Amino acid sequence: MPSFRGDYVVEQMKSVMKFLKILHWIGLTMVLGGIWLYLGTELTAQVSGMLWASVLLGLGLVLMSPFPVVLVIEWARGQSSS
Repeated sequence: MPSFRGDYVVEQMKSVMKFLKILHWIGLTMVLGGIWLYLGTELTAQVSGMLWASVLLGLGLVLMSPFPVVLVIEWARGQSSS
């Protein structure tokens, strides 16, 4: 069984956090698209438009949700090193 070095784990955490930040921006874009679809178009008067707006808003919020956890982890890491 291979042993994991501390540097490898730190690099993996950084890449995961970067991935979660990218997901946050994708989620924010989806939420803004859902809001625009809901408020800016007449498409939501139909069932398919309502479905698109709800999917964009729901998935966007789900993709955005891990970002505060990333911020807390980065803040805690900064506190422990100083």
